[in-house]
Amino acid sequence: MKRGGRWLVVFLVMAVLLVFGVSSARAEIDDPLLRVLVKKGILTEEEALEIKREAEAEASKEKEEVAQAAAEKIKKEELALPKGLQGVKFGTLTYLDYSNGYGPFDGGKEQGKSYFSVTRAYFNFKKKITPWLSFRFTPDLHGGNGDDYDLRIKYAYAQFRLPNFGFLTDLKMEFGQGHFPWLDFEEHINPYRMQGTMAREFFGTFNSADRGVSIAGNLGGKLEKAYVKQLTTHYPIYNHYIGKYGTFWISYMNGSGYHSREVNQNKAFEGRITLRPFGTHTTGALPLAGLQFSYFFIRGEGAKGDGPFRMPEDPDYNVDLFQVSYQHPWFVFYVQYSTSEGNNAGKWVVDTNGDGVGDTELETECWSVFADVVLPVFNEKLHLFGRYDHFDPNDGERFWDGTQWVSDSGDEADHYMVGLAYYLTGKNILMLNFEWIDYDRNFRNSSDQYTKWGKYDPSGNDNLEDGFRVQTVLQISF
Repeated sequence: MKRGGRWLVVFLVMAVLLVFGVSSARAEIDDPLLRVLVKKGILTEEEALEIKREAEAEASKEKEEVAQAAAEKIKKEELALPKGLQGVKFGTLTYLDYSNGYGPFDGGKEQGKSYFSVTRAYFNFKKKITPWLSFRFTPDLHGGNGDDYDLRIKYAYAQFRLPNFGFLTDLKMEFGQGHFPWLDFEEHINPYRMQGTMAREFFGTFNSADRGVSIAGNLGGKLEKAYVKQLTTHYPIYNHYIGKYGTFWISYMNGSGYHSREVNQNKAFEGRITLRPFGTHTTGALPLAGLQFSYFFIRGEGAKGDGPFRMPEDPDYNVDLFQVSYQHPWFVFYVQYSTSEGNNAGKWVVDTNGDGVGDTELETECWSVFADVVLPVFNEKLHLFGRYDHFDPNDGERFWDGTQWVSDSGDEADHYMVGLAYYLTGKNILMLNFEWIDYDRNFRNSSDQYTKWGKYDPSGNDNLEDGFRVQTVLQISF
């Protein structure tokens, strides 16, 4: 074939390929809009094809995301809690204890005690129903070295958030079995409830919860956040009672306490007011915002006692308590003085005229001092604390014990403790504590305590055994 003929064949082949390539490209551009843009010369065919490929990739990605979201939704629906449990907060406060001691710490057994126990196990159930209504339910597993444990209700109350009323702010109301006005406050200054009860509860005046209605709140808003944050560095339990100029709590309750029956028609009027006079002073080495003056009172009647000198009428039950406290990021302390007439159980009753019938409530007096210091070791997680309680169960009364007149001399008790607390994390604390209690010869604080470990002592000389123990407690809280 001549050279000119060969070039003609090559030209024809290339023309055919070009025609088929263009037709194929146009065939790939199946989007009408892209075809119009190519036809008008706004896009080249290559640009149109690139846009098509990107659009297809985006569509594929969106399809995968929709499928994944649908799968996750199905999974969540399968794992979803029942409606009533949604938004519920669960937690626990548990004390795991090992103690070794004698005297009142072993029930009067001469060989002393040495055992592990679960002294408290709270299961907290909290539900916020609306912005203004919530509910708390807390079963209390209570025991010691017994064969089993008792399960009782510690808290079961509805809480209502109320609008501010002038100087009274952050108001709330509890209805049901709720907080006692005093002990929860004291236990946020002395954070070592895991060791044992506070002074007045320790000697049997009252306990930490009751059934009734309460209103509480802050005075003048809340403390500055920066100061509260400083406190939480070493005292993570400090999360309540941060009123700028103080707090208050007023209750109208049965008066018998949460694990006693209400046996009379009387109700106790109880209240606490705490003043923080330098609430705005939160700077300097000793910020005065940490200084508080507190007064607590009870006016009511106790249950009729079941001791040998049971009164024919409900005995009076009155308490007046004063406390000065100071909270600092590195230490806390308080000094407390209180008096009482009778107790919530109605057992602090004596016979003063020898007719065998109780006619006078015991008038008691109690001092308590507590201090806690952060030590500059172990990343500032180690605390040194101490406490001293002095209790006079019969302040100034002479009474008949069944056989003779007994005065109030030599009937007091002194309670000491010193220990170390290591803050593992948050409110989880490991404690080592040394505790003593010394009873005077004639100590007694109820009409049914004319016995020595269950045996009636007609001489009026109880001779209660002094006590000592070494105690280790692990507090678990979340």
